[in-house]
Amino acid sequence: MLYYNASLALDFKLVRYFFAVLLILSLPQLSFAKGLVVSTYPLFLIAQEVTAGIEQPTLLLTQHQTGHDAQLTPKNRQAIQEADLIVWLGKQHEVPLQSTLENKKNAISILDSNVVKTLPQRDVKGNILASDSIDTHVWLEPNNAVRIAFFIAALRSQQEPQAKAQYFQNAKDFSKKMYDATNITINRSQERNYWAYHDAYQYLERALQLKFAGSLSSDHDLAPTVTQIKYLTTHRPQTQMCLLAEYHADQSLIQRLKPVKMVAVDESMADQKDFVTAWLKLANSIQQCFR
Repeated sequence: MLYYNASLALDFKLVRYFFAVLLILSLPQLSFAKGLVVSTYPLFLIAQEVTAGIEQPTLLLTQHQTGHDAQLTPKNRQAIQEADLIVWLGKQHEVPLQSTLENKKNAISILDSNVVKTLPQRDVKGNILASDSIDTHVWLEPNNAVRIAFFIAALRSQQEPQAKAQYFQNAKDFSKKMYDATNITINRSQERNYWAYHDAYQYLERALQLKFAGSLSSDHDLAPTVTQIKYLTTHRPQTQMCLLAEYHADQSLIQRLKPVKMVAVDESMADQKDFVTAWLKLANSIQQCFR
């Protein structure tokens, strides 16, 4: 079971009652909307919650594209041209979209809008790379997911004022589901140190009471080095370690880290249809690593 931090509840209440109001007062002026386009799949899942019963958002990239590896097709470019609102994480996460979206007035970056609380990037040993760097996996933090939902509600209700009440009600319903998902307990009788194939899960650490002890690689596309494997094996905080790794991780390499318990995880939520369900599946998979 998961642990719910009481400070999360306070954040949810603040989000509900003044964050959305603050946002809508500071939004850029957008033209009357014909359609909502969102860049990557986790944002799409949140957008679906906010627009339920009103409209169906369009996913720009495929479910399995992370944003780092985006390649725009003619259909993608047409969707961008026809959209009245495009919500994307930003150039820090979706570099290939920067030249197309950065100067479009109706393309709103989550990271550039200061909507979410961000954490700096870390190296493979867990050291902060730079104080102004950004770990872009922000949707994994429950409060950030709620902030994104209210941000989309505020943007869309400005464009479609007749649906404002429904957008914000949907965002409130989503926040409650997210609150309920984190309002469960864990067994904290043991240290919860973990390794990751690449450092993509620090936004889950607060909610799940995890402590990062290093990663095999600085990027999911880069093979781990012999030096890094040696570092992990000689600096392990406990005998058997939990390793969070993507499904394609090299099993023979992981065996060199024994004793280790690996759990397959996917921060992109690509195989799920509902954000809260996807978040819970990821969280519960991580819990299995400590049992």
